[in-house]
Amino acid sequence: MSAPKRRPRRGKPGDLDALKRQLWHAVLTAGDLLDSESAETRLRACHAVSQAAATYRSVLADAETDARLSALEEIAADRRP
Repeated sequence: MSAPKRRPRRGKPGDLDALKRQLWHAVLTAGDLLDSESAETRLRACHAVSQAAATYRSVLADAETDARLSALEEIAADRRP
């Protein structure tokens, strides 16, 4: 059995701010589809909003944790002799 092929990397990894912007855009875009005439589109939009919003909440929590950790590290660095 051969090793799985690796995908080529697509540029630099993103940052949390860029990810937050993209996820919020996804929430808004999917939210616009909630008023669609098609029941299938509305159902898919509900699922998309739910998934994107849950991921957005998780990213926000991670960003807040990163900010708090950075503040604590700065305080600890200031207290070192």
